[in-house]
Amino acid sequence: MKKIDNSCSSCTKISIWAFLPFLTIFLIVFMITATNVFAETEVSIPNEASDISCAESGTCFLQSEVTISVGESVIWHNDSVVIHTVTSGNTEDGPDGVFDSNIIISGDTFTHTFTETGKYEYFCSIHPWMTGIVIVV
Repeated sequence: MKKIDNSCSSCTKISIWAFLPFLTIFLIVFMITATNVFAETEVSIPNEASDISCAESGTCFLQSEVTISVGESVIWHNDSVVIHTVTSGNTEDGPDGVFDSNIIISGDTFTHTFTETGKYEYFCSIHPWMTGIVIVV
């Protein structure tokens, strides 16, 4: 029986360690890209939001104005003990139909992904003094 020789004196063996720098760069680029694709901006609805005095201080939504890029999302957290809504439009003209959370109970969230540039005003239809703006660039 003939023995097979698996050694190759003229072959060069490449160590897995030679690919480590390339793999590291690839992973870093992938993580940066993936983070931007799934980016979310968080807005809190604080407990004080049901009190009209938050309108004077601009603290009905924390942050009351956010700037995001096209394709990104805003997630509103109801950190209040009462129900709220996040309704696109303004209190003078009413809802504009772009987004509406319906009722968000305490502890729940509402998320909307913005697909076009623009300035999006919103308010709470239960507490109309609560207003905010999303600017999409």
